[in-house]
Amino acid sequence: MNIVIAGFGVAGATAAETARKHNPKAYITLFSKEKDLFYYRLRLPEVVSGELAADKVIAHPLSWYEERRIELRLGETLQEINLQEKIVRGSTGSRQTYDKLLLAVGAECNRPVLPGDKLEGIYTVRSLNDAWSLALAAKGKSRAVLIGGGLLGLELGYALTKQGLKVTVLERGDRLLPRQTTSASAALLCRQLADLGLEFKLSTETDRFEGSGRVKSVVLKDGSDLPAEVVLISAGVKPTLGLATTLGLKTEQAIVVDQYLETSQPDIYAAGDCAQFPGSVGGLWTTSRAQALVAGANLAATQPADRVAFKPEAPSNTLKVAGIDLVAAGNLDAEGKLTGLEASDQKTYRKVVLDQENRLVGFTNVGTTTGNRELNAALAAGKVISQETAAALASLDFDFARL
Repeated sequence: MNIVIAGFGVAGATAAETARKHNPKAYITLFSKEKDLFYYRLRLPEVVSGELAADKVIAHPLSWYEERRIELRLGETLQEINLQEKIVRGSTGSRQTYDKLLLAVGAECNRPVLPGDKLEGIYTVRSLNDAWSLALAAKGKSRAVLIGGGLLGLELGYALTKQGLKVTVLERGDRLLPRQTTSASAALLCRQLADLGLEFKLSTETDRFEGSGRVKSVVLKDGSDLPAEVVLISAGVKPTLGLATTLGLKTEQAIVVDQYLETSQPDIYAAGDCAQFPGSVGGLWTTSRAQALVAGANLAATQPADRVAFKPEAPSNTLKVAGIDLVAAGNLDAEGKLTGLEASDQKTYRKVVLDQENRLVGFTNVGTTTGNRELNAALAAGKVISQETAAALASLDFDFARL
């Protein structure tokens, strides 16, 4: 059996490893547009801060893949896929037959088109090379502007403060991390991050960049401008759909897959940030890895009956910046239609969300990790919370042994 995988992020790497475990004899070829071995994207902020050398985020040496007979085509993308003959052609001209193919090509950074956006000194960070380039550019600089207050953006912004830069965060919404926070938890997080040196401007939009060859300032829609020697854009990501579109695969927000993570084309699978599965949120490391474990097993299966189905779990986001903990899992009830149990003080905040049948459907914790394990377990089980326990959950002193 010939297995071809396009993409070497967590989805591609995990799928290749899993396929090898399930099928010791399969021939596995992995194509990657990057020249680096698989690395932990979540640790890129440490590269930007200078706390970690770029090679220290690499998961495994080349010999690890050689021992598992996983052929790596680094720096080579898939240029053409012949569906009838099941042949792929790489950007270097190489040709490879496949029995099953996995698209794990991830996502690309959104980069708003604005006047001056081609000036030097404006960065996005998605790859190890991006992080290394930003780290070098930040050395000796004093002012940076971060556009977008997402999870990775905030961690990268804090990393820049460790390089000695004053960082101003521009967020078009009225609070940080709108998908992961409530108004109260966002306000608490904002205060704590401000204590670490980040400055925030909420409900703010960028109009243009100014400079001569290199960016010097960011001009806002209200006409004000901010000096900036470095600009980091962290405005979310969009699935990479070029190959899927060329192949005529069914796409909506991303590549549509079924319960086995197979696309609309037989024997072609998708996993990770480029895949769309009902009830599963893209953009999360944990989701990409979970999908890849299933996709890898199905790539290796020799009979349709041997395939396994993907069962998504409630999405969970975790942010940790200099000791500030934030976890958001499940439904935080942004519209206020469910029962929300809140408790807070000057340093911590917790909200637990129950549905109409008193089942735990979501929670968030800021400034503490207490209860995360128990709440995650109860969320996964869809546990029904008694009225007595629900009343007690509205206190930060709640004993989670009762849950």
